[in-house]
Amino acid sequence: EGEPEWVSWRKSWPGTWYGVRRFFQWLESKAYKMHIRVLLSKYRAYTPCPTCHGTRLKPDAMLWKLKGLSMHDLMLLPLDRVREFFKDIELPKQADLLLAEIRTRLKFLGDVGLGYLTLDRQSRTLSGGEVQRINLTTALGTSLVNTLFVLDEPSIGLHPRDMNRIVQAMH
Repeated sequence: EGEPEWVSWRKSWPGTWYGVRRFFQWLESKAYKMHIRVLLSKYRAYTPCPTCHGTRLKPDAMLWKLKGLSMHDLMLLPLDRVREFFKDIELPKQADLLLAEIRTRLKFLGDVGLGYLTLDRQSRTLSGGEVQRINLTTALGTSLVNTLFVLDEPSIGLHPRDMNRIVQAMH
């Protein structure tokens, strides 16, 4: 925290330490400079929340279970396994529309070759092609008709088998 008698307008007080926290606050004010952002990135870390333990869910959400699995347990499974989980599940009649939407989205994600992803994966860790294919499944999930799709990035780096999957999903 530094010494309490340090005042920002008296920056040249000899022998007074302004502290690490104030130093980083000053650096944050200069973050428009690239070398400052690089320096700051060395001191940043992602730490799990002590309340949710990294699940990013409220404690009440962790209490609900479907077939013995919590929401977070489902998020840790690959999408192909989540798809199998929702394939045979029985829910009350009021949830039919929701269940149909979940099944459709999971089917599209599997059809474009993203079945290996998990729902807890942060978007900043996805490749550009994965992000584009997720965007494509969002568009496909809206059931648009008479729509022209121009594929650019999703086809780069894909195995021809996966490209065929994308075309079949669009059909």
